[in-house]
Amino acid sequence: MSLKEIAAIIGGQLHGPNDLIVENIATSPFEACESDLAFAFDKKLLKEIENCKAKALIVPVGFKLDRPFIAVERPNLAIYKVLSVLQPKRYYPALGIHATAVVDSSAEIHPEAAIGPYVVIGAKTKIGARTKIMAGTVIGGEVTIGQDCLFYPNCNVSDYVKIGNRVILQQGASLGADGFGYVTEKLSNMERRMAGMKELSLESNPMLKIPQIGTVIIEDDVEIGSNTTIDRATIGATTIGRGTKIDNQVMIAHNCKIGEEAIIIAQVAIAGSCSIGERVILAGQAGIKDHITIGRDAIIEGQAGVMRDVEPEDIQVGAPARPVRDFMSQVAAAKKLPKLLDEFRALSKRVYELEAQLAENSAGGVCVGSPNS
Repeated sequence: MSLKEIAAIIGGQLHGPNDLIVENIATSPFEACESDLAFAFDKKLLKEIENCKAKALIVPVGFKLDRPFIAVERPNLAIYKVLSVLQPKRYYPALGIHATAVVDSSAEIHPEAAIGPYVVIGAKTKIGARTKIMAGTVIGGEVTIGQDCLFYPNCNVSDYVKIGNRVILQQGASLGADGFGYVTEKLSNMERRMAGMKELSLESNPMLKIPQIGTVIIEDDVEIGSNTTIDRATIGATTIGRGTKIDNQVMIAHNCKIGEEAIIIAQVAIAGSCSIGERVILAGQAGIKDHITIGRDAIIEGQAGVMRDVEPEDIQVGAPARPVRDFMSQVAAAKKLPKLLDEFRALSKRVYELEAQLAENSAGGVCVGSPNS
């Protein structure tokens, strides 16, 4: 493509010849060939950009080069626009229902939907126009799926789940498994501990499974990553708000309410009955205790353990999680501990010596301030 064409696609400012042709996009500026276009947005990379062999670059506005370049206001948006044009063909099932699919006679499949090989669809389920269901996916009974959805292979959608329009399920996503809820006939040892009781029971006290009669509701434009699990509610619905994006291997327990346009990154675990606000970001491996509320636009950093409610717009880090300023102050203080410990030991030794001296003077009958002192 020519630089003029690329600049038009991404809405950038071209500095260089309109007809200059580039053949490929480099994975890194420093791995680029002389026929490549390279993205250079990181400040550290830009300092060493003279080592880049690319024919042309895409850089942030305000940066100047001695070679052809395109300047953009929003670098990641430029990447999105370029790759949207260049993305290769993906292989989806053909329109209609594959011969190997097992579809209940009461299911309603739109004629423009595409149902792939070995898909199973249960009774009274409805699937909207232009939705694509890929091989090996199992969909239960009385499930509602909207238009323009895309389910990759081996997804599992249980009975009564409701899914909106333009929802993407990556490979192995599971919606509607039973929530993890049990009760015992007698007080469990956990309940005894929580009540402050010292004596624990050694008798058998079987756990009784609480029926999970609720459902899962996925609103429009949600994407759910590979092997992510979202449990159905005990009563009511576990809900995922419009436009929310969920990464791979995330666990969302029963009765959680996830707000609109939230971002939930890999291996996050959210315990039951949590409320997550709009545009919240939960970074990788964060853990959220049950019945927690996290306010809108909050950010929970990676591996944080959230034990208390989080205010809107707050940024928290650590386990247990606390505001980032408090955490950094504590980290800074911790760095001083070795020096403080040395000082403490020296002072302790000095106090010991002074006490020993005072004891010795007292035993010898010496009076401080007397003529004999």
